[in-house]
Amino acid sequence: MPRLPFMAREDLAPEQRHVYDDIAASRGNVDPNFAVLLNSPEAAARMSPLGAYVRFQTPLPDRVRVVAVLVTARECKGDYVWTANERQARNVGVEDTVIESIRQGRAPEGLVGQDADVARFALELLRDHRVSEPAFRAVKTGLGGAMVVDLLVYIGYYQALSHALSALEVVELPGGVKSTLRG
Repeated sequence: MPRLPFMAREDLAPEQRHVYDDIAASRGNVDPNFAVLLNSPEAAARMSPLGAYVRFQTPLPDRVRVVAVLVTARECKGDYVWTANERQARNVGVEDTVIESIRQGRAPEGLVGQDADVARFALELLRDHRVSEPAFRAVKTGLGGAMVVDLLVYIGYYQALSHALSALEVVELPGGVKSTLRG
């Protein structure tokens, strides 16, 4: 059970409802992750545009995005974020062996090429709070400098969201879908 309620549009003050409307317009609906953040409409209003950018507008290749988000969710124990993105990883062709390596904390073991580079980069950032020169160089060579920044922002967004949702005990997706991170 979440520690704070999921806010519906009618739960917000009339002058705050535009935040709900903006979130719904950018995503097609307001999922539980943002419904709980709407307990602070101002915070949700600030988080939403960044989320829309990383989800729908970033130039990062799909496979890079899903490897990065799964590593981030795994490291941050982000049940909701993991479960919301695991199917997307399969949809863009990420093999079950790669997903399992990440889920079990073995990555970059079992990953090759750009998958391994992205996983190593994300793991160093999340565990060491810095990125080594070899890990940075590998990602920069594969993606270019601008997309290194996009990857950093992408990881940071999902780190913040994973931590917020974990602290608020939001672990189920709509329809009662249980976490697939920890089983």
